[in-house]
Amino acid sequence: MPAQIHIGTETETTHGWAYEAQVIEDDATHDFQITLSWADYDLWSHGRVPPEQVVKAALAFLLSRESAQSILGKFDCSVIRRYFPNCDRELPHFIAIVPRL
Repeated sequence: MPAQIHIGTETETTHGWAYEAQVIEDDATHDFQITLSWADYDLWSHGRVPPEQVVKAALAFLLSRESAQSILGKFDCSVIRRYFPNCDRELPHFIAIVPRL
């Protein structure tokens, strides 16, 4: 069964948004605190979807490459490109295929 991604509370920050998120994978629940900058939001979505959809896609992108327990509990979406340099090219495709919130 694929992991379930739930995006919770959204808080506006001075440079974007902060979210609480939860992933249920293999009967285990993993909690995350994720920030998304305006710059990454614009780069990945061009403003076409709500920012929480981009965060959900970012988690789906990460989960396609590693388990939920391997993902940092607190991170900014910009850190993804440090581990996966191809994310700027590939993450927008996840926005298109991840179910809308």
